[in-house]
Amino acid sequence: MTKNTQEYINNLLNKHKTFYLDLSSPCQVSQCSHCSKKTWKENTSNLNGEIEDLKEFQNLRGINASNNKFTSLNGLFTLPKKEKVEKINLFGNKISEVDLPRLFSEFPNLKYLNLDRNPLSAKNLENLTSEQLEKLAEGMKSKQIRISANQGTILSDLLEYTQKLIKKGGSSTSSAHKLQAIIQNGPVKNSEQEPNKMSYVPWIIGGVAVVSLAVIVGYLLGKRGKDYELED
Repeated sequence: MTKNTQEYINNLLNKHKTFYLDLSSPCQVSQCSHCSKKTWKENTSNLNGEIEDLKEFQNLRGINASNNKFTSLNGLFTLPKKEKVEKINLFGNKISEVDLPRLFSEFPNLKYLNLDRNPLSAKNLENLTSEQLEKLAEGMKSKQIRISANQGTILSDLLEYTQKLIKKGGSSTSSAHKLQAIIQNGPVKNSEQEPNKMSYVPWIIGGVAVVSLAVIVGYLLGKRGKDYELED
């Protein structure tokens, strides 16, 4: 039996002493015996409706609201002391967009953010500061910030944004290259030197092959000439 989310929150006791708020619902997970790939099945949420008001939680450090059907992050911004929050888990919801600049600004000490398996798009990316862009890149690299490509357009939004930053140049270029490499699942490359260095590799390999072939041919021709001299 599902419960209204805000009514459930309102009925919780000692909210001002609560450090960790658990609003999560159970989720069924199956795992392939051949490739160990995990599959999440659609679940029936314990809660319905949205998180509307968290203003009584004065000391909250973390919130787990995974595997529900929440569509918005707005309820999080009602927390009175957002600087205390370090962990937010909204895995497996129906959240359609996220304002990362606002999220990082209002939760300055956020260390873990899980928005995986949400149909996300990104908004206001142009408001990201250089420090926030670096935080996003490092967080995604260490998997302390989790955003998936399975649903939504957020990774393509981020990729398009990094390409614009790289083309524009400036102080954020290095972080943009790093984030682009992470999104594309490739190694982080130096923006100026690495691509050029890699472009010489085929020529180097080809040159070595030609020289080696020339040495072998020279050796065989020389040996054949000596054989003729011995026969004479």
